[in-house]
Amino acid sequence: MPATDTASRLTPYIEELLNNEHARENLREGASQLRAAYERSKKRWVKATRDRKLRRQLESATTALSAGARALASGRHKPKRRRGRRLVWLMGVGTLGAGLALAANEDLRSSLFGSSSQPGQPSEGS
Repeated sequence: MPATDTASRLTPYIEELLNNEHARENLREGASQLRAAYERSKKRWVKATRDRKLRRQLESATTALSAGARALASGRHKPKRRRGRRLVWLMGVGTLGAGLALAANEDLRSSLFGSSSQPGQPSEGS
């Protein structure tokens, strides 16, 4: 297989890697975790089969590397943060709190809505 065929097959992936920050972050994180796991496994006192931290590092590395590879293959970019949902949620909680405060506090209701007829007081029409 000539080198030009290999280069032409890899060109789209290289371009996507240069343009896709999400994939680069995942691949960088995976490589970092692999380096940390390798450094830990080089220690003589560490038994790789029983070392929980080493296993966590390897799992984290494989997860990050596979996410980076999937992002490269699919062209998926880093998802944007959705702030609108948080704002709607906060507004809902605030409205609920205000409603509960109005329902529980008679003085607050009367100060907001004006004094209405209290029990024991005659109304205007009678």
